[in-house]
Amino acid sequence: MNTDIILYFIAYFILYSFAGWLLESVSKSVMEKKLVNSGFLTGPLCPIYGFGAVIMMLCLSFLKDKPILLFFAAFFILSIWEYIVGVVLEKLFKTKYWDYSHLKFNIQGRVCLKNSIYWGLLGVAFICFVQPFVESYMVQVPKDILLYVDITAMIIFVIDIVISVTTMSSFNTAINKINELGDNIKEKIAELKSTRGKHKDDDVKLQRKNTIKVIRQLRFKQAKLKLKMYKQANRLKKAFPSMKSETISNFLNQKFDLKKLKDNLKNKE
Repeated sequence: MNTDIILYFIAYFILYSFAGWLLESVSKSVMEKKLVNSGFLTGPLCPIYGFGAVIMMLCLSFLKDKPILLFFAAFFILSIWEYIVGVVLEKLFKTKYWDYSHLKFNIQGRVCLKNSIYWGLLGVAFICFVQPFVESYMVQVPKDILLYVDITAMIIFVIDIVISVTTMSSFNTAINKINELGDNIKEKIAELKSTRGKHKDDDVKLQRKNTIKVIRQLRFKQAKLKLKMYKQANRLKKAFPSMKSETISNFLNQKFDLKKLKDNLKNKE
């Protein structure tokens, strides 16, 4: 495989990852009647679609003139791909991002007949119509521009993966940190209450002032972390409505006073 072909495949991967993200985000936004950023990553890319497109180009192009065989090949190959991605994400993050258990003819909730049929139809449409159309324009892009776009897009993509994976991997750690800060705040409040009625003592006044300052700082740190984790967990829950994660579900089931959290961020000192 020469350099030019690699450049084109990277470009196709980025293009179809974006197209997949756009398709899912628009459809979910319409259903939810509000903007939804679909996909695991923060940025506008759904790699499962990009890899799926590359897999189809590599494995199914020779069936372009045989639509029935193409349908069944895409049906099985893309279903296997979806199943593998589901298993990998579950093993890495202890989270089931989609679940088709409520649909008939599913395998462990990771793939189902309905989606597999869609994959088959998508494979036919992609190989016979979409890719030939896109390719006719892609080959007109100068190689130096394609190289620049590929490098820039992949750098952004890798950074997004690192940030998203790190955030999800550290979710339990962040929850423990929030709870630890909460315990520290309770201890300081108890300490403050123990000095109540001793305002005339200068040393006590200074101690109370310092304790109040520490409480504000702890609340600031906790509020900042809570808001960060809430936004991340809430975005994932919107992107994957059937997602199953005990940690994320328990976190989101808490009653958050977002106004109070934001007020704590304003009152650091």
